[in-house]
Amino acid sequence: MRRPLATFSHMLTLVDRRRRSLRGIAAASALATGLVLAVPGVAQAYASSATGTINTSGAALNVRSGPSSNWDSWRTVADGASVTLLCQTNGESVTGTYGTTTLWDFLSNGGMVSDAYVKTGSDGQVVNSCVYVGNEPSSKTNPRSANGAIDWAFQRYRSSAYENLCLAFVAQAYGWGGSGWYSAEVGGDWESSHGYLNTSGIPPRGALVWYHNSAGTGHVAISLGEGKVIGTSVSGGVGVAGYLDHGSYRGWSVAYFPAAG
Repeated sequence: MRRPLATFSHMLTLVDRRRRSLRGIAAASALATGLVLAVPGVAQAYASSATGTINTSGAALNVRSGPSSNWDSWRTVADGASVTLLCQTNGESVTGTYGTTTLWDFLSNGGMVSDAYVKTGSDGQVVNSCVYVGNEPSSKTNPRSANGAIDWAFQRYRSSAYENLCLAFVAQAYGWGGSGWYSAEVGGDWESSHGYLNTSGIPPRGALVWYHNSAGTGHVAISLGEGKVIGTSVSGGVGVAGYLDHGSYRGWSVAYFPAAG
């Protein structure tokens, strides 16, 4: 005797169960292989760093101070070179080897390159977004943005003209003639006493990074983000260093110069 035919609704139920079963198998497989699943409405987690390969079809790629081809080109990286990406941010749209994108990669050398020329194994974002410092109080807004200040600083890369003038360097980077403070030690004291000094977390991009030193005058630099700073007294001039490489680290603050002029 023939078995009775399943009803149409029963058949749909069986199909739906099979689909859900397949989804479950796919999800388990993805988790087992370390893939990140995109879930609608849930922020996607990215890696803290990743390795990429420069692909320009021959020419060296300009490393910029910020996420735009208008920012200072302070060094180059060779075609085929391996690079380490520490974070990514949006900026100028660039068309390159891997199509058109607004994504820029912050490298371990402290500079940025367009993701259009970097082979990462993905067409989209692969590492965490770059974190920028918050705004200074509106009573004393800086003439330059964080990226503008960093660009100004990179235009003076390797210059020795600002040795022993670290405070003037960061103030002028942000567009001021001077900071209004006698020394970086005094500036750091002011930021601390007024609640602006943060002692936890990696200094975000654009933050002022403060230090004590043996001379008692202190030191200050500008954070590039991801543990990097640009400032004076790096091998005798303006350069990039780790944020813990200068003297005794005090903390970081927003780029606030209340007495600047």
